[in-house]
Amino acid sequence: MKEIKKLIIIVTGLLLVVACEDTVLNLEDPGSPTDATFFQSEAELEIALVGIYESLNFVREVPFPQLLDHTTDYAFNRGNVGGTIPATTGGLTSTEGIVTAYWDRFYTGIQRANNLLGNMEKAVEVSDPTRFEEIRGEALFLRAFFYSYLTELYGDVPFRTSIATLDDLIVPRTPKSEIIPAIIADLEEAASVLPSVQSGAARGRASGNAAKTLIARIALYNEDYPLAASSALEVINSGEHGLFGDYKSLFTDSGVGSTEILLDLSYTLGTTVHGLAQRQASRFGGWCQLVPAQQTIDSYETVNGLPIDEDPLYDPANPFDNRDPRLAATIALPNSIWTGHIIQQHSDSIATWRVEGGENVERVFNPNAANPGGRKIIDPYDGTEYTSAGANRFTSFSGYFWRKFSDEPTLLGALAGTGESGTRSEETIYLMRYAEVLLIYAEAKIESGTIDGSVLNAINEVRERAYNGSGFSNPAVTTTDQAELRKIVRRERKVELADEGFRLFDIKRWGIAEKVLNTTLLGGPANGFSKIGGELGFVPDIDDDGFITYSGAPTQERQELGNLDFRELEIRSFDASKHYLWPIPQSEIDASGGVVTQNSGY
Repeated sequence: MKEIKKLIIIVTGLLLVVACEDTVLNLEDPGSPTDATFFQSEAELEIALVGIYESLNFVREVPFPQLLDHTTDYAFNRGNVGGTIPATTGGLTSTEGIVTAYWDRFYTGIQRANNLLGNMEKAVEVSDPTRFEEIRGEALFLRAFFYSYLTELYGDVPFRTSIATLDDLIVPRTPKSEIIPAIIADLEEAASVLPSVQSGAARGRASGNAAKTLIARIALYNEDYPLAASSALEVINSGEHGLFGDYKSLFTDSGVGSTEILLDLSYTLGTTVHGLAQRQASRFGGWCQLVPAQQTIDSYETVNGLPIDEDPLYDPANPFDNRDPRLAATIALPNSIWTGHIIQQHSDSIATWRVEGGENVERVFNPNAANPGGRKIIDPYDGTEYTSAGANRFTSFSGYFWRKFSDEPTLLGALAGTGESGTRSEETIYLMRYAEVLLIYAEAKIESGTIDGSVLNAINEVRERAYNGSGFSNPAVTTTDQAELRKIVRRERKVELADEGFRLFDIKRWGIAEKVLNTTLLGGPANGFSKIGGELGFVPDIDDDGFITYSGAPTQERQELGNLDFRELEIRSFDASKHYLWPIPQSEIDASGGVVTQNSGY
């Protein structure tokens, strides 16, 4: 993908997307190269291909998978980054920016793919035959990728596999049931011509195994469990992928390019960067806008392999102890070290420690404390008087921060004044990895009722890696009961793939969205668990769907000065009669003169 990014500067000039409100379906990309002047050489085919990849980058400066996860029960969006709040509070309409953003971004990619696929024969005589077929395979893969997201978000959508022209610009919606077989066929063709893996300068490009993984994913989402299992098994049996040894390091530069990653998005200063780190990070270098909720923290098992409400050894006064190691690897928790400082939210912790090399080296003002601006506090450690000032308005309200994809080196450099801000992050974002393949395989076998030892092996392989280096042994899954395995694999997907963009489609296909999104999203108590966990011994209830309830727990409305109660972050609302699909953008319906119809309820 790095090589792809080197071409972005060229491509930006050639493929500049001009936003037009009355451009029907965004299928005519006015910035695309014209067939009269382009597609005359292999080099021009490569440039056009890079333009298709460019449509994967982000929606509103945030990588699109992470933005999708913040429309779910995972997290709270303080500040409505990317426009997710209407999607979580029941106010989603056909004119909301997030509805249009995903539609426009992915249809732009589709039109670019169609433009390349429809014109590339002009360069066949001057291109290397093998590379020519690979370019075609990559374009087919990318078009299928875009359509897979569009059909999951909007259902039936306009489906086009040829270049839009002024004569046939308006196309009606095609049933999802017809689109899925067509894009799977494209992916099968792509898999037959692409190298099974991509590495070196080609890393980040679509591969044969990535195409098979996308087939497996699409099949799983659409309940074709035999196809999902068989496609995933092809990737497993290829022997070309394996899990990276350390889960926490996987989401740093150490994991980039490892055999676990089947497809990623790389970013490079001077071409394309993203702002996820700034929005996810604590006030030490970030804005703490996209933050995990208490419900997410409570979803992680104990080290005994049990939900926290089933393990009598779980200590609610010390809720982060003896937990699945992926909890601390995924989320920066209170009293952990993140971006060179000890994370503290307590109202009185107006100061905290700056840490270097694992050693506390300096007491510094703590902008993460749950404290209103202007309140003076004496640091009990050394008597220094601090005034919290305005920065504390921006504390997370949940008490937690995502570690995944939050680019700690860049944030540390920004804090030290030696690097870029977190709004200009180069952190690589993963779109496909081998752990997902294993979980697809396991779930497909469970749902098809063909449970055998390979199912347990797939789940346990994912879990075993999570415990590597933790000091705890993996609590291996041994049951073959379908209902129990269903609960386990769904919980595994939630914790293994957190903040990677899968949760929205999971809760919808499992039919639990109206449950998990009709609740009050909570944050942790700002001043610790001494009351909730110590005095009350409170443990939430977790049902078979992983839905967590807090009946009887003390809560408070979110505010700057924290106390000992859970904080109410947001009242969620989900109408099952319409919200299982997003609305079609109203601008597209209007521009089509009603040929493109709206989803029910909008």
